[in-house]
Amino acid sequence: MVDLALASVALFVFAQTQQCPLAAAEASARYCRLLRMARDQIPRVGDPVSDQRNFDSCLLAVFLMGRYEGARHRPGDPRSNAWSHHDGAMAILKVWNDNPSRQTATAMVKQTRRGLMRSLLLRDLRLPDWMLDGDQFGEHGLELDYDRIIVRIINLRYASKDHPQRSSPLVVGINTLNKEAQELDEALQSWATRLSITCSYHLRILTASDSWPSTHFYSSRVYIYSCLEIAAVWSQYFAARMLINSTRLRTLELTRLSFLNDFTYEQQRLECVTQLNAMADSLASTVPYCLERFKVDDSTSSIHQSPLLINTDERIKPYLASSVVWPLTVAVGLEGIDLRQQLWFKSELARMGEILGDGAVQFADKCSWAIV
Repeated sequence: MVDLALASVALFVFAQTQQCPLAAAEASARYCRLLRMARDQIPRVGDPVSDQRNFDSCLLAVFLMGRYEGARHRPGDPRSNAWSHHDGAMAILKVWNDNPSRQTATAMVKQTRRGLMRSLLLRDLRLPDWMLDGDQFGEHGLELDYDRIIVRIINLRYASKDHPQRSSPLVVGINTLNKEAQELDEALQSWATRLSITCSYHLRILTASDSWPSTHFYSSRVYIYSCLEIAAVWSQYFAARMLINSTRLRTLELTRLSFLNDFTYEQQRLECVTQLNAMADSLASTVPYCLERFKVDDSTSSIHQSPLLINTDERIKPYLASSVVWPLTVAVGLEGIDLRQQLWFKSELARMGEILGDGAVQFADKCSWAIV
């Protein structure tokens, strides 16, 4: 089943990026076979004889089926097919979770839960109680601490969006949401201080002599990291803080006419907007490094003095594009971001979708499900 799923996705992505109709037709044929096979095999995942490898295989196959449906998405198409695969993965994960003799969580189990958390956020749904504890799904150390913050952000986002507006008896509850949003932003900042000094980044300002283009460069500000993995961590962090500050702006708007006085409201609103725009600037400054649009000349001893070699001719590799898709997806759907910057995020996300052959990414800004 996994082989068919991999083949379906690989053929369709090849068809999209290389404009090959024959590959698209073959991808569709294999996907139809995969659907028939999945209907027969996935219901057996809960059998007592099922082992961990069977769970992992089913999770991977269903993930790839969702990837296939996402890749073939076009504006105007319903997202129900891809979401149904996400729901299927959640059902399989719950069977694993409810199994009293389950083994230690594998990388597949951990990554599936992470993907489902993003899916629930995009669909404005809360996490079910059985998914809340990342520890039992393989999260540890700093990753577990970060996971606990993200879990609370997702559920707070759901609560703030679902909250009745400006009903006097509920003002205290709304103010509690605002306070929690503030606490979560502070928790994220505290988490970042625990990262090793080797995980820090450096700001460089490009000059006219660097001849930097507007594509993939929002401004002359760029962040330099020690490696791509560290850059990916920070881009996730910047997106998370954008998300929580946008959520706090929403809760402040709910309280504006009924609880906070005008000065307090404006003071807190300005604080949120400032943080939101600062994090958006930081994410935009990180994208060029993640996409390897420049290189640092390491012939000098200091990274602060090393000249930057602009690298715009080389095609962006798919794995580099993948590293910025989620942060950009968050950025394009948030309220409160500067319009010019949000348009830049949208154009970058669309380019990443073209590189990856992924319609759900390429046309995300044209679909209401992208607004988080």
